[in-house]
Amino acid sequence: MNLSVDQSRVLDIPRHSTIFLEGPCGSGKTTAAAARLLSLLEAGVPGDSILILLPQRTLGNAYSKVIENSSTPPGGMVSILTAGGIARRMVELFWPLVSREAGFLQPDAPPTFLTLETAQYFMAKLVNPLLDEGYFESVVIDRNRLFSQIIDNLNKSAVVGFQVSEIGERLKAAWSGKPAQLRVFDDTQACASLFRQTCLENNLLDFSLQVEVFWKYVWPLDGCQNFLKETYRHIIYDNLEEDTPFAHYLIAQWIPNLDSVLLIYDENSGYRRFLGADPDGAYDLKNCCAYQLTTSSSYVMAPPIRALNTQFEQVINHQQISQSPDDPRLALEFHTSRFFPQMIDWIADNTASLVFDQQVRPSASVILAPYLSDALSYGIMQ
Repeated sequence: MNLSVDQSRVLDIPRHSTIFLEGPCGSGKTTAAAARLLSLLEAGVPGDSILILLPQRTLGNAYSKVIENSSTPPGGMVSILTAGGIARRMVELFWPLVSREAGFLQPDAPPTFLTLETAQYFMAKLVNPLLDEGYFESVVIDRNRLFSQIIDNLNKSAVVGFQVSEIGERLKAAWSGKPAQLRVFDDTQACASLFRQTCLENNLLDFSLQVEVFWKYVWPLDGCQNFLKETYRHIIYDNLEEDTPFAHYLIAQWIPNLDSVLLIYDENSGYRRFLGADPDGAYDLKNCCAYQLTTSSSYVMAPPIRALNTQFEQVINHQQISQSPDDPRLALEFHTSRFFPQMIDWIADNTASLVFDQQVRPSASVILAPYLSDALSYGIMQ
């Protein structure tokens, strides 16, 4: 694995160390982390003692490739998990010890873990009759989106760390529109509370309840902490700026008991804030690490795009625009259309040109819109 000077510094640090690695997107941080994973395996560290922690499982492809292609001796497999995945495993393992205390009405029966889809199914069964009674009368969004929004509020309460009963009041406190709309948040609170009560009555655990039960009842158990600390001795935590306060609290308490830690932080990120991401809390974990490294150069960003990115940041932060040797105007093309269908045609033609004429992989392109209406989505797909 060929590494730059910046990346090789990660391998130069002693194996039993805590490291915080930060830098811009595309500067080789994950590549360096994958190389450190490989070095751990080649040094004889058992694979099943290594945990790759991520905000999303799909971000673990780089590590999966290293594991698949490594020529290390046979042994246990490296775990690639999210904090939510850890919570689910531990709740399932310690269920008999916590189910009664956590308030489940059938503590001797096994739990049923809900996916997002099954959680929406149960939410729909509960909320649809309420909609017929007049709940959410002033809300015009599709019902499925309404169900997912209520579930999203439940999830945020769990990962941020406040009670389900506080959802309505917090939404009201953040509202700056017409007072008449405040009733919507009362309806949201009623539906969230009803869903939570139904889960407790039937041993149903959606994501929010998995996290809450783990954090309040399972993690404080000595058996749980000893199990995790003995199982995983080395952790690589990538994209931690896109993760939630729950995950950050967990890793902060875990670090002192680990043989090695590598935390990877993307500068100017935190795009999942609307899902509860806490980049500021993630950056505080830097203080838990003995070694603090920074990468600088991006290997995936062309110079004009880098210059445009810098100027965007300066404008957003109300800073003076600095001069760059690279022309940011080369990174973009500005086009106006008189009619909406003409704009769609222009987008489609340019996308087709990238794929067929310039041989750009479709997965390397993205079409962004401030609001993706059905007409826009359908038109582009056609």
